[in-house]
Amino acid sequence: MLNCVNCAHAGKHAFCNLDKDARAFLESNSIAMEYQRGNVLFREGDQCSAVFVLCSGRVKISATSREGRTLIMRIAGAGDVLGMSAALAKDEYEVTAEAMEPCRVRLLHVQHLTQMLCDFPEVSMGAAKVLAQDYRAAFDEVRLITLPGSPAGRLARLILDFAADARRKGPSACVTMPLTHEELASMTATTRETVTRTLGRFRKEKLIATRGVVLTVLQPKALEQLSAC
Repeated sequence: MLNCVNCAHAGKHAFCNLDKDARAFLESNSIAMEYQRGNVLFREGDQCSAVFVLCSGRVKISATSREGRTLIMRIAGAGDVLGMSAALAKDEYEVTAEAMEPCRVRLLHVQHLTQMLCDFPEVSMGAAKVLAQDYRAAFDEVRLITLPGSPAGRLARLILDFAADARRKGPSACVTMPLTHEELASMTATTRETVTRTLGRFRKEKLIATRGVVLTVLQPKALEQLSAC
């Protein structure tokens, strides 16, 4: 059962770093939800009714162009708060959030978020941190797509970013790749065929090793050099 007062992530994330009273309010006024892989938490263009505090699992955040092309903005993980900018603006969700694996979430309706912002000053700071993280994620995606000039460079940069995130969670050189080749192509502005061919090249040159969904970076410096091209 989800418990905000005794949360295992307490102190680690914006909405998991609240004092006891604020966390008790969050637990009392939010709804504990579970989503299976492929379930949509909210869709781009829908009127925002709530924010979603992700307690466990990973969620794919994406946006779609008028032509129907989908761009994956980032992969959200435990501790992230989804839908904050839309909630504060009382506007539509700018993106779609889809569970990539079983997820546990606390759903906090906008009216309760507003009350938390008024009653608990640290919640306002937490909301500001959430917006800053969203901005940084958008910036990183723009950097990924525009700075490396080649598809191989963009894919190398993405692999390095996944590896850095894995190291922050534990001393491991292994990355559990959360995305299909189609989704990797969406994040790197290329095609699925190019992703498949480039990963094969990386394996052949022993820059990486893969076993199922687990990827190991063997030559990070070589990938760094590629990501600069």
